[in-house]
Amino acid sequence: MNNNMNHNQMKASVEAARAVGQERYKTSSKKKLMDNMEKKVKTTMIGALASFENEFGSLWGQNADNLSDSLSEEEQYWLDRWDGVRTEILNNGNNQIRAAMEEIAQYTLTWNRYKTDFIVKKQGNQE
Repeated sequence: MNNNMNHNQMKASVEAARAVGQERYKTSSKKKLMDNMEKKVKTTMIGALASFENEFGSLWGQNADNLSDSLSEEEQYWLDRWDGVRTEILNNGNNQIRAAMEEIAQYTLTWNRYKTDFIVKKQGNQE
């Protein structure tokens, strides 16, 4: 009876440890997804802003050869407009990131790890 009791205790201990490990894996899977999604949205926002600045930055003197010169009145006007739009875009994007993170937090999920299947062929068989 004593061996049976030890076996049952060990089995329960292993099952409890497995449950803790699975819960930890779910938590890390969710965190991994949230971190990756945040990076992707931020990369999209910053990339779009950079593209716009590359194309239209000359309006506010961004591509000028001599940056020590002060901006003209027109360049200052466009810089002020751009700064406002840029701030609005970043604020909106960050609000959307927060909303997405709150949405993901409501799910239980696990990461289906990368899987590699090896195809074993007989030597000399070219198929």
